Amino acid sequence: MLSFTFYINNMEISHYIKTNQVIIPKKVASLWNIQSPMTATMCNHILSMSVEVVVDPLLDDSTMKLQSTVFSKLAIPKQERIQCIYDSANMKFHLGPTVGVVLGDIRTDIEEPFGIITPYIKEMAKQASKLFIPFFVFSYKNVNGSFVDGFVLRDNKWCEENFLLPQVIYNRIGRRDQEFSTRGQNFFNLLKEFHIPYFNDQFIHKWKTFTFFYNEPILQPYIPETRHLRSKKDLLDMFERYTSIYLKPFWGKEGSGIILIEKQSENRYLITYPQDSDWETKISTSLNELLMLLKDRINRRLYLVQQKIYTKEIFDSAIDFRILCIKNHRGYWETCSSIARIGQKNKIVSNLSQGGTQKKSIDVLENLMSKNEALQMDRLLRELALQCANVIDQEASGIYGELGFDFMVDNRNRVWILEVNIKPSKSEFRQMEGKTPPSIIQILLFAASLTHF
Repeated sequence: MLSFTFYINNMEISHYIKTNQVIIPKKVASLWNIQSPMTATMCNHILSMSVEVVVDPLLDDSTMKLQSTVFSKLAIPKQERIQCIYDSANMKFHLGPTVGVVLGDIRTDIEEPFGIITPYIKEMAKQASKLFIPFFVFSYKNVNGSFVDGFVLRDNKWCEENFLLPQVIYNRIGRRDQEFSTRGQNFFNLLKEFHIPYFNDQFIHKWKTFTFFYNEPILQPYIPETRHLRSKKDLLDMFERYTSIYLKPFWGKEGSGIILIEKQSENRYLITYPQDSDWETKISTSLNELLMLLKDRINRRLYLVQQKIYTKEIFDSAIDFRILCIKNHRGYWETCSSIARIGQKNKIVSNLSQGGTQKKSIDVLENLMSKNEALQMDRLLRELALQCANVIDQEASGIYGELGFDFMVDNRNRVWILEVNIKPSKSEFRQMEGKTPPSIIQILLFAASLTHF
């Protein structure tokens, strides 16, 4: 049976005690019903050693004192707040729960070594310390056996150190090719070998998530008509039903690769697509010319074709709604935030990376409909997001703890599910004016729960 948690504010190294000795305060020993001295096993994740536990009545209630040998043999993270639980049945002390964020690439020569999510991860590190959760960041490329070179936040600066592999890993590898590379797959196989849980398991492409949702009867009414673009016929069939369609790459994020085609007449089409840092529109005067314009783009990657949703707009700007869902420490999905993303004027996407801005969903909805309708709409979006999250859990392999769902509301107040983001962008964190989003604390608590702390 596991004990109450001992929150250790100070893990003190002492050179004046026995090599295998661990000293704990009297209050903690009383709560754990420990008689001093006693022999037990001290565990830090996959490492363990036999120790002698001694009670010190003068020791501060939030301090544990260890000999340097124990620190070294168990690879205990230094200068870190940490937790300890006692398994009285097996006479084992467990330290943790160490949380690691794995990335694809880390640049130590720039101000933001972890790219655009650096501010978010920095806030995670600060909150992890408050929660007594040792926390560090690393690249899957820097793993060597059961140890890894990574970065820890100390005095507001990132310091490179060598760590024992964390007890749980938050997967933020941002590129599919890295995740599916031989090196990437070897890393995930290593985690399985050590029984280290990790989330979010892997990217899932748009067509697969569409089939997941479409096969769920409750979600079917909210799914735009969507087809896998395999041939000219798929395009023609969609144009028979809709005058405007989107082509979306199976693998794409933050609006990259999306193409809007508008049929103005039998032989006149407008094609809008990303070009460098802006958007370009071309005119085609025949179907064959349209196909030639598209050929180079869609032949290089898999695409789906989807009806255009005529959405509510503010000042000629597209609006969509991002609902972030995170599992709580009991393993149940909860909606953590609901934001409206307002695109730049006349752009075909509303992603923040494409110049969009964000506001609370309810504030934007109240500008588009009555207050009562806005409240009902916000509730519906959240309920749909939870349903979508449960479908991903049922249909996809691996562990998922954080998912972002994008919705649109059309001119008739009908809701449409656009897509799921397996690794939601954190670019919105820059627009939060120094506030700590609840999602950070919630995801840390979920991560810790996977270690049974």
